[in-house]
Amino acid sequence: MFRVAICDDEATSLQLNTALTENILKEEGIQYEIQTFDSIEKMADSLTKPGELFDVLLSDILASGMNGIEAAEKLRSLGEKLDIIFISSTAEYALDGYKVQALRYLKKPVDVEMLKEALLISYRKNAHKDGLSVTCDGKLYNLDFKDIIFIESQARDVEITLKDRKVVTHMKISDMEKMLPENFFRCHRSYIVNLDEVENIERYQATMKNEDYIPISQQLYTEMKSRMYQNTR
Repeated sequence: MFRVAICDDEATSLQLNTALTENILKEEGIQYEIQTFDSIEKMADSLTKPGELFDVLLSDILASGMNGIEAAEKLRSLGEKLDIIFISSTAEYALDGYKVQALRYLKKPVDVEMLKEALLISYRKNAHKDGLSVTCDGKLYNLDFKDIIFIESQARDVEITLKDRKVVTHMKISDMEKMLPENFFRCHRSYIVNLDEVENIERYQATMKNEDYIPISQQLYTEMKSRMYQNTR
């Protein structure tokens, strides 16, 4: 069951975003449950209660009292990992969305295709918590995270190198990154590595256990070393 929380203090927008979400999930044949909130305070209080687990939150970033960013920061401080899709009439807080790892920042009126793309990314991520569900040459593949060695961007496609084969799927690497667990690290604008599959690193290059060499950007080299250390603890 895909659980969705939707928050907006404007009744019309709340009804519209709920209807759009319902239509998208029904068309995709996804079983879902939606809970709506007319204030961010109510939403934040509900989502921080034990047992109130949601997969994705659609929230207007501007509302009376606490705004969406403040609510998201509250959730993140408690370790909440639900996906967040901000919806707003202004782009003023778009950069702040990155601070709380927002999945998308959509402007009103909502573009249905952009909302659909964001919801499906969240669904695929949460439906397959031990792996990825991707499409390649018209076929659906379920890939275990432990079998992925690294991922390479190829324009608007990504090539996933597995222990026994390669799979190419139509997706931006930035979207793929959001679907991966913490033992994956984007060490370069074009590469994401599985830290469990890194044999060693030297300046600006990682040697993988399959003997492939992956570039590490200069800006991310120190963070990569830190992440590798944390991953082995």
